[in-house]
Amino acid sequence: MSNMEIRRKPRGDKVYRGAYNYFKGETLYAEEEFEVYKDRKELGMSFFGQIHSRVATGELLNVYMDFTLNKDYIPQKLTIERTLGDNKVCEMYDFNSRTNTLDYLFITKDGQDHLQLQVPPKFSISTPCASSSMLFLKTKKEDTTSKNYYATVSSSNQWKCEGSPIQQTIVSERAALASESLNLDGQSVQATPYKIYDAVDLENEEDFDEVPFITVQISKHSTIPYLVRSQDGIRIQVKYLNDLDKD
Repeated sequence: MSNMEIRRKPRGDKVYRGAYNYFKGETLYAEEEFEVYKDRKELGMSFFGQIHSRVATGELLNVYMDFTLNKDYIPQKLTIERTLGDNKVCEMYDFNSRTNTLDYLFITKDGQDHLQLQVPPKFSISTPCASSSMLFLKTKKEDTTSKNYYATVSSSNQWKCEGSPIQQTIVSERAALASESLNLDGQSVQATPYKIYDAVDLENEEDFDEVPFITVQISKHSTIPYLVRSQDGIRIQVKYLNDLDKD
């Protein structure tokens, strides 16, 4: 039984499970496993993910995620835990839909920091896991022929709280209107290709061809990616993705 299976608290029925390999060039540097549950009554989703990676010192970095979303894919609660040797930190987000506020807790063995952000009604939160990295696409209706702008919240805090999470705008653009055949290690799957930009880069770069972006091949399963590529040589590729949904 994996550590994730011990710790997660399933909410609803398991609908997906899968895993990823993370590469820098041709070097494998991390692995992710994940499970997704659906609440049949409330129609919300729960994503559980765990990443294992060796750092330069040889120590094992573990990152655990527990992410709950409502039926409209708006975040309700997010917990991210990181452990490295004796270091352990926990980030917690809690959304209050009545006031459109997001409570943020950063917890270490030395204490905790509590911050609060005002957020729009439709937003997403950046997570460390590839499996939940594209959920923002579900937060509003997409214009498939144009660029789409999404409100997201992200934190750069790692082992100590150095500041509040920030709001940023992520821009998506379909690289093709329909899904295409994608070959992954000899297996063919149907995926929809996207380009993902930071809105700040789009505003600041006069030559559009020079704007940095990430390419993502997205499955039909709740925006879970098959493949993520950055221009600096990072490649995150699915090892397996099982659709367990009985509906």
